[in-house]
Amino acid sequence: MTKQNSFLKTTCIGLGLLLMAQGLDAQVLPRASESRHPFLYLDFAGLVSNAVGEFGDLVGAGGGGNLSAKVFPLEDSRNFGLRADLGWVIYGLESVPTCISDPCRVQTDIKTSNNIFYFGLGPEVVLIRGRFEPYVYGTLGTSVFNTGSTLQGEYFAGAETNFNTTHLNDWTFAWRAGGGIRYGIWEDFSLDFGVEHHGNGVVDYLTKGDVIDNPDGTVSINPRRSEANLLTFRLGVSLGLGGDTGIFAF
Repeated sequence: MTKQNSFLKTTCIGLGLLLMAQGLDAQVLPRASESRHPFLYLDFAGLVSNAVGEFGDLVGAGGGGNLSAKVFPLEDSRNFGLRADLGWVIYGLESVPTCISDPCRVQTDIKTSNNIFYFGLGPEVVLIRGRFEPYVYGTLGTSVFNTGSTLQGEYFAGAETNFNTTHLNDWTFAWRAGGGIRYGIWEDFSLDFGVEHHGNGVVDYLTKGDVIDNPDGTVSINPRRSEANLLTFRLGVSLGLGGDTGIFAF
């Protein structure tokens, strides 16, 4: 009887522990599903640029915008993903008054802008998941250095294609490396801040004053050639798509 009682007690304890474990599993599993993160992020940001090196000796601060799409395909590990960046930086802007009639009864401005358009594709790693999400990334792609002039004014607002001249357009291979942090505001919506280095290599470009109006009515172009690297500082918003709950669920 004693052995039977011991066996029954052991069996009851084992069954009780099994039932408790199943109960805990039933409670844990929903929490695990609640911790799922979006597999897609769309980021919209404004940029402030700061040229470095020889490029920085000729160019001051600039501004622009950036659009990023980031995919995290592995449901079990949403810390590793692929990102695509598309952006634009204005590093120089010049406005020159001019007459477009003789005598000079119609006046307007010629606006000349120095731009960098860029695209990149590469990996991103989220270091910590939560309300604060630090991350690092790197991309490979291209940059286009473009300088063009157009007539500025209300009468020419819809006629840019007819009154626009491109002075220089140079493509170059480019790499970028950066990092940032997302701060969750509410479900699937975060503030995003980041810093990025643009490695554009050696390229032809124009700066403010390199397009010269000559007294005889002709225009002289003085292109420069050097490394044209820069830093950009990004502030924007990040929208998470495809997750069951907020990106900072615990």
